[in-house]
Amino acid sequence: MNHKLSIVKGAALLTGAGLIVKLMGAAYRIPLARWIGSEGIGLYQMAYPIYLIFLSLSTAGLPIAISKIIAEETARGNINNRKKVFQSAVVLVFCLGLLGSLAMWLSAPWLAGRVVADPRAVYAMWALAPAIFFMSMMAALRGYFQGRQNMLPSAISQITEQIVRVSVALILAAILIHKGIEHAAAGAAFGATAGGMAGLAFLCFMYFKQRQVDKMQPVNAAINFKDNLQKMLPVIGRLLKFALPISIAVILMPLLQTLDTIIVPAKLQSIGYTVKQATSALGILGNCWAVIYLPMIVTGAVNTNMVPVIAAANAAGMKRLMVNNVQDGLRFALIYLVPVAVIFYLCGSWIYRIIYGVGGVEVLSWFAPAIIFLGLEQVTAGILQGLGRPNLPLLNFLIGAIFKIVVTFLCTGWPGLNLTGAALGTVCGAGLTACLNLAVVKKLIRVRLRFLPAVVVGGTLMTAAGWYLKRVLQLDFLWEFILIGCCGTLIYLGFLLISGGIRFQDLEEVKKFVMDRKEQSIKGNG
Repeated sequence: MNHKLSIVKGAALLTGAGLIVKLMGAAYRIPLARWIGSEGIGLYQMAYPIYLIFLSLSTAGLPIAISKIIAEETARGNINNRKKVFQSAVVLVFCLGLLGSLAMWLSAPWLAGRVVADPRAVYAMWALAPAIFFMSMMAALRGYFQGRQNMLPSAISQITEQIVRVSVALILAAILIHKGIEHAAAGAAFGATAGGMAGLAFLCFMYFKQRQVDKMQPVNAAINFKDNLQKMLPVIGRLLKFALPISIAVILMPLLQTLDTIIVPAKLQSIGYTVKQATSALGILGNCWAVIYLPMIVTGAVNTNMVPVIAAANAAGMKRLMVNNVQDGLRFALIYLVPVAVIFYLCGSWIYRIIYGVGGVEVLSWFAPAIIFLGLEQVTAGILQGLGRPNLPLLNFLIGAIFKIVVTFLCTGWPGLNLTGAALGTVCGAGLTACLNLAVVKKLIRVRLRFLPAVVVGGTLMTAAGWYLKRVLQLDFLWEFILIGCCGTLIYLGFLLISGGIRFQDLEEVKKFVMDRKEQSIKGNG
């Protein structure tokens, strides 16, 4: 195990890949919408949530489970056990992925006719169905590489998948548009299947390349299936037992947002909103949800890195290394989350205007504290999962979800709060979950958050400086947003450097990481 493993390095790779994927996904919808129109986009949108449900049922939690167990076996030096875990994982995801694809394919006519109430959506559903199998197989390979604390294959596979997905979607949509909107929408949907095939092909290539380096014999799951099934079943049970709580949390998240769509309009109408006004407010709430989850790309990457790192250190009995990694992960997350939340608090209405072109929407600023809590919730969940306690984040999430529902129900109906009551519900629910997770982490491994005072004071100074600049600057809102963001961040980082919140060895590590990537790029081009 690499004792100098940096969580920041792995998080940087996955964050960069995530940002590229998000930008490409947002950009390709512009020409796609022009070619197939709002009706074609609507057919695509009818099929995609159903695809996500089947995909979640097939893979949710498994990459984390695989990475955690692979990391443990690697740390203990059990190479044969690691091979057995991966072999069992491949068989498991093969079966689940194939079952998920077949289930979606066979149920597509009924889902299109009865659930989304447009039979034309069946073509897009059929086009998406094979993607479940390929994405499931990718989940096993990504979990394998992440368990070995190598995030590069996962990052490149995400970008490869998105490039192929976008290219195929646009090409097929343009070719099939003359056959009808439903066929063009299906062509766009097939991009996900093509992207899954490309991403899987890349990961298979990287796996066989790694196997040659390790001088391992090939995994012969298919040929020796009957002989190995009895040995695989306990490992498969171990994977499923670990993945189940994570899968439940993944499935509950969209259900929790669905409750908002029921509670918020009803409470707003109870205080005098018309149906149209309540629906419009719900649209604003949905837009805010989409925006506050953008910063979670970084903490999601930290979460992915924390699981194998903590699992490996714990399995090897290296408590000091484990504590240091936990503290580094929490420190990196908070140093990042606090300035992002401050910028959202100061400039929420401007951010909403930049993204959606609508001014005067202040509710995004009320969501600012939720950014800190949601990010901490992700990172602490990764720590607890790495410790082999996936049930604890689920339990804390359920407690926070109940608290969120209660606060949203009570506050949204208060005159004067209105839609901000829903924002308060999110803040309170995420805050309670994050605090419960953090309390459990501190109890289990006794981490010390010595950096926390510096981060809090730095965030306070950044907020004060931002408020002052908002009062004295008389510029266009975009320029004010840029100046407040840049000046506030410089003040924040400067204070952390002076106070020790950011250490000079952190900067050396970042510099070394950049130089290593540059050298690898030069060698690759040469």
